Amino acid sequence: MKIRKLLGFMLALCLVLGFINVPVSAKTVKDAHGNDVELDETLQAYSQVTLVGAEDAARKGETNLGDLWTDALLWFAESGEINAFFDEDDVAAGNTGISKDAAGIVALWNGGNLKSDIAVGTFGSEEMMSVLPYPNKVAVVYMTGAELREALEAASQGLPYTEESAAACAALMQVAGLNYTINTEIPYDAGEAYGKSWYVAKSVNRVNITTVNDKAYDEKAVYAVITSNANFNGMDSSYMFKQAAEKNELSTITNAVVRDAVWMYIEKKLENVVTSDYAEAKKRITLVTTADTKNDTEEETKEETKAETPATTYTVKQGDCLWAISKEFYGSGKYWRTIENANKDQIKVSKLIFPGQKLVIPELKK
Repeated sequence: MKIRKLLGFMLALCLVLGFINVPVSAKTVKDAHGNDVELDETLQAYSQVTLVGAEDAARKGETNLGDLWTDALLWFAESGEINAFFDEDDVAAGNTGISKDAAGIVALWNGGNLKSDIAVGTFGSEEMMSVLPYPNKVAVVYMTGAELREALEAASQGLPYTEESAAACAALMQVAGLNYTINTEIPYDAGEAYGKSWYVAKSVNRVNITTVNDKAYDEKAVYAVITSNANFNGMDSSYMFKQAAEKNELSTITNAVVRDAVWMYIEKKLENVVTSDYAEAKKRITLVTTADTKNDTEEETKEETKAETPATTYTVKQGDCLWAISKEFYGSGKYWRTIENANKDQIKVSKLIFPGQKLVIPELKK
């Protein structure tokens, strides 16, 4: 925190001195669609780490830049900043904000729309334009859990990344507010062709959502997905976004420019300093193979057999799930079956628990 404040102070001092000695000017550039964009050259921040976006990095897997970008969109929605950007027609119709609380909001951003690195040091609006040279607006799409999983399945169809699959991998979704795995060894079940590089998913079998905002994934729940107008309209593999948006009238494209929303997050939440918190990707996306899955299952089984006499009990609270309880007691959510097996008299349907239940928490041998 001291380093952040010091860097923030130094940056502010530089800006003040700049205002004293150099007239404020704006630079006009063209975006990827040929539109003139006036860059606000007073916007500056400092990054302690390299934020990776070049060389198709965000098409190959999770990146720290993808985490920053989706964190910004998630914050933009959760903080209520997005409310000021709802279109006047939405406002007139009573659609003035996100209709879900924070537990039901996630952010998705396709890796093909993260084009370059942000290097260590001071950066500004020109660097942000290099990362996203498109005039994207922030959009909200309400989707069921099942629709969200299919959207991620379709977005993963180009993996594993190769030179031949690079175009299809542009759809891979960087995320905030959820964790998911992709089994790249399972072939994508391609249905009808969709655009020049993608296909509709005939089945969903390579993607699994493990948690949503640290709670159990629910395929029947409705989530507010914060993304771009391009995904809203079905760009790349995003046919499911378009279908979901058409079904739910609260889904909308706001007037907020995505780059502006990201800047707002950097300024207001990060205090103009991207710290070492973003040094590495945050492990929200896990690429696995069938062999990895088998090894994890075998390891879980071994750990379960080590369970000793119950050490304590836990009273289930509203919003709890076995994965989160396992993480709290064991440091990892993967031992949730250990808790379920110790409480078979109470848990009649796998993973289904209720507030007020007193669960036995077995102790694991080290």
